Amino acid sequence: MSQLPETPSTNRPKMHTGVASSLTTAQRWVLRGVAVADAPCGLWFLEAVAARTGTTPDEPVDATAEELISRGFLVDTAAGLRLASIALRDDVLRDTPPSVRQSLREAAAEVLADAGRSAQAARQLLRVLPAVSRSARALAARLAGDPAVGPSLAADLLLAVPVPGPADARLAWLVDVADNLYLAGRVDETLRMLHREVAADRYGPRQRAMLLGRLGAYYATQRPSLSLTYLGRALNQELDAAGRSWTLTMLASLAARFGHPDATELVAAAERAHERSPSPGGGIRLALANASRATAAGDLPRAARILREVDAGEPAARMQAVFLRVDRVANQIALGRYVDAATALDSVAAEIDTLGTVGQPLVTALDCVLRLATGELAEAQARARLALAGRGAALPAQARVDLLATVVEVLLRRGEVSAARALLADERPAVGWPDDMQWFRLGCAAAGDPEPGRHAALLGAAFVMPDRSTAPLLLVPHHGPRLVRAALALGDRQRAETLADHLKRAAGMTNNALWRGVAHQADGLLTGDPAALRAAVRLLRTTSARPALADALHDLARSPGLPPAEAPGLLAECAAMYTRMGAGDGTWEPDGAAGDDACRPAVAALTPAEVRVAELLAVGMTKQEAARDLFVSFHTVDTHLRSIYAKLGVRNRVELALVWESRDGA
Repeated sequence: MSQLPETPSTNRPKMHTGVASSLTTAQRWVLRGVAVADAPCGLWFLEAVAARTGTTPDEPVDATAEELISRGFLVDTAAGLRLASIALRDDVLRDTPPSVRQSLREAAAEVLADAGRSAQAARQLLRVLPAVSRSARALAARLAGDPAVGPSLAADLLLAVPVPGPADARLAWLVDVADNLYLAGRVDETLRMLHREVAADRYGPRQRAMLLGRLGAYYATQRPSLSLTYLGRALNQELDAAGRSWTLTMLASLAARFGHPDATELVAAAERAHERSPSPGGGIRLALANASRATAAGDLPRAARILREVDAGEPAARMQAVFLRVDRVANQIALGRYVDAATALDSVAAEIDTLGTVGQPLVTALDCVLRLATGELAEAQARARLALAGRGAALPAQARVDLLATVVEVLLRRGEVSAARALLADERPAVGWPDDMQWFRLGCAAAGDPEPGRHAALLGAAFVMPDRSTAPLLLVPHHGPRLVRAALALGDRQRAETLADHLKRAAGMTNNALWRGVAHQADGLLTGDPAALRAAVRLLRTTSARPALADALHDLARSPGLPPAEAPGLLAECAAMYTRMGAGDGTWEPDGAAGDDACRPAVAALTPAEVRVAELLAVGMTKQEAARDLFVSFHTVDTHLRSIYAKLGVRNRVELALVWESRDGA
């Protein structure tokens, strides 16, 4: 057999992995410029860097680049020029003297900054800091304050330059670094740095107070009690007017969020201090405080108006921007505006690197809350588990507990009670306000246990929280009635009545179908009046809160005053809803009924025509055969089948056959 001739490749440029000695000075310069860019770059970039460094090549840059492309050193892509391989890039950088490489990177940073590519400019500077010129250090300081540069990059830039000598300059630098580290989610690093500075005691009382205030602000998502303690200590120091204004507005915003008994007085004092001496971001902190107070009282519409009027784009808002966005999303979820909340969450997630990744766990927890409220149980649990596995102990305490609550609630709704109890067994809720606030949602999840008395400590924290602030109670609509149900199961009618009163007050202020429905449901649970529960079901049908509706249907079906003939249809509908959400029988039959007994009321809800269709399809007939046998159209059979699936909570013909077999053998 003859060998095939080798295909010539003369039309393809050869790929190079080394720096050839035959290259001209201009060609070497272009290769170095592209290598230093760290990303595909345009001719404009190379020409601007050449002008900055004063080393304009003898030959035109565009002609040189074309020659290098034809020889296989460069590749021209839609994004710009890049070197032919990573190995060639490494060779070019090794071939470049360190002083030349540093000069090129400084020039590249300046060019990119002038072109509005601040993040790329910052990454260039980080390659050579701290050994740079004075002008490059000034550029690093400017880029650190640029909103387009993410907090983590900004912190690294500030940490890479020499620490200022004078105490006031050092303190200003320290505060900038701490703010950026915190926003970047590097909370432990931030707290360690500030604690070291406080212990060093190198500052006067005014500067020490500033450090204590920052510690208070950064402990907010870790230990609320320490947050208030440090801010209170800061106020007892010798503060100037601006420092006092900053500390008071921060304390007021956190006190309102935590349901502090003196929140109203603290907000008033902060407003007076801010009017006398405005501090950066003080107006935003006051808006957050007033929105928190409105939510704490159940006035969600007023909170929405306050949050809507805040300008999150102003430079002073950078420190609060992510928390402002989170509060807006939480408000939309609480109001039942789930589509708006989902859109806002997507927007925050897309900007999280710039806004501050400290908000990422909070955003993830809110995403899970939204999915729980709308019945996307499997997705909520998957996201919560992923976040818990990925960050673990590094998660802020509040976010960790909220994510765990999502996992526990889904497990209980699926009937996996033992798995949920195993997760709850290791949890020890903090004792005392405000730290016990962080356990509210886990208490709400535990209330779904068929034996809620197993989790007395968690339920105790959940029961008393709404007395301080209804904000956590309003985030997930089905949690209010669930707590009322648990309180009644434990024989604490007074607590059940108090919880119902909170829900009624919120419903009166919010005045939408969601919260009127939830309030009627709580009232129906207390009174056993099916009329209140019917009203709850009617109102909740107009919302997207599917778990709340399914729970209300179940409560109505179990109401002692309901005519017995109505219960099977209601149980069938709620069972079908739970099944579509991915919940199990343990959710709608908390006393343990399941299996064959559970399918009987669902089958009883079928119409005579649906029963005839189900019987034929369950024994193996096709839809066409069933239509011929029943003398109806294929479309009619298909319509009946969809209704049968919904009522029985099945998804295919196999599941239908199993249900029908159980029914026949009962």
